[in-house]
Amino acid sequence: MRLRLSLIVKLTLATSLILVGFMGLLDYINLKNFRKATIEYAISNADQLTEIINQSAYDAMMKNDKASLYQMADRIAQSRSIEHISIIDRGGKVAYSSHKSEIGTVIDQKNAACIFCHQPNNTRLFSPTNNSSRLYRTANGMEVLGYTKAIYNQPECSTGPCHFHSREHHILGVLDITLSLENLRQQSHEYRMQFIVMTFLLLLFIGVLITFLTQRLVDRPVQRLVQHTAKVSAGDMDARIPVTSDDELGDLSEAVNDMTESLAKANEELKEWAGNLEHKVEERSQEIKRMQAQLHRSEKLASLGNLVAGIAHEINNPLSGILLYASIVDNDKRLDPTLKPDLERIIAECRRCAEIVKQLLEFSREALPHKEAISLNTLLDKVVGLLQHQPSFRNIAIKRSYDPDLGEVFVDSNQMQQVFVNLFINASHAMPKGGVISIVTSQPTGGDYARVEIGDTGCGISEEDLQRIFDPFFTTKAEGTGLGLSISYGFVENNAGQIEVTSKVGVGTTFIILLPLQEGGGEEQA
Repeated sequence: MRLRLSLIVKLTLATSLILVGFMGLLDYINLKNFRKATIEYAISNADQLTEIINQSAYDAMMKNDKASLYQMADRIAQSRSIEHISIIDRGGKVAYSSHKSEIGTVIDQKNAACIFCHQPNNTRLFSPTNNSSRLYRTANGMEVLGYTKAIYNQPECSTGPCHFHSREHHILGVLDITLSLENLRQQSHEYRMQFIVMTFLLLLFIGVLITFLTQRLVDRPVQRLVQHTAKVSAGDMDARIPVTSDDELGDLSEAVNDMTESLAKANEELKEWAGNLEHKVEERSQEIKRMQAQLHRSEKLASLGNLVAGIAHEINNPLSGILLYASIVDNDKRLDPTLKPDLERIIAECRRCAEIVKQLLEFSREALPHKEAISLNTLLDKVVGLLQHQPSFRNIAIKRSYDPDLGEVFVDSNQMQQVFVNLFINASHAMPKGGVISIVTSQPTGGDYARVEIGDTGCGISEEDLQRIFDPFFTTKAEGTGLGLSISYGFVENNAGQIEVTSKVGVGTTFIILLPLQEGGGEEQA
């Protein structure tokens, strides 16, 4: 079942999707800018912090008091935002580190703290701030900011009496600080959650507002138009739409009212001459449908007849050989008695196949009927006499209503007898628990045909199967071949007759056959 969405839902969903897209893009841009600004702020703080430590290192070096420098660095390293502080001399040796195990170790020039100065072909004496910071994750997945600042050689460091740094050494070492960005990550998460909540509340508010305005300004006028069209389609041409606005919907309402008025006038004009025409068109349409159905069946029967004839002849010869040799083996006294039931089953199935092939040949054979004038009532009594003592007719009552003044029909009695036998047997199969078969003959007024109706009170035929019952090989029986009604249809047509069927599931089925009377048949034969 296809889901039908109202106009309000469609507008709300469309607007919400657009807003979600824009809000998502805005969230991405804001979060990116917020992170960028925060990182720049963290770099600025790190730069100020390194400048303080650098100045403290200068004072301590001038006083040759490294202990006070290291104590101050230890106190700074105890801050929650600082993960690591280290001082590296120009030879790459760690002079101080908040991680005591690193003190005294030599750091390779490819280390992140040294690479900004020891790049290939680097002739710069000073490193800008934005090149001395780096973002990375620690082994436990924490995101941190590393900031490295060079300790430059001051004039006092090379001329003072207590120092020995050469004037040619521009950089004495580096100060590397690692700051935790966990607080930044938490702030970004809180900022995103606040933005999502605000977005949700905004969408909810906009959805309610759009729903209210759409229902008031659009949905109500549209619903009035829909209700008006329903009234007009039901035949109420006096219905009118109240015009409540001066916008496009109001213009549409006026146009629909004008159209309804025009339809009312046209409807009155059509009713005047449609009454007589409708009946004639209906009769002609039914006649065309019957002719088309008959033509379609005739074409299928003709095509299948040619095909079936060739297949039946090809099957008949090997089938006869199988049946012959199986019968010979069955009569052989040397046959093992345990194999005899299987051999009898083979013979029975071969005979069943032979009977089907025989029916196929009868279906494909276009034999000319040997017409003669016979009494239709007498022919029906003869068929009833042949079948009424069969086991399948034991609980079936046969009611006959013959027209005593019915003239003789000009048909092939053998073919028509086979037609009636097929119809009676089918009727008995439709009533396995018993029922009534009714036979009615009559002569329509002013017609050259005799009419016979054969009805039953059986299970009936469904509407979809009713269109195919005359098709070859179509059957609803478990063991049927689907050729009985096809052969009967061909016999009736060969005798210049017509056959029709009406049925209702659970009520019964009635076959109607029209056969030419002697006068019309005699002229046709001549």
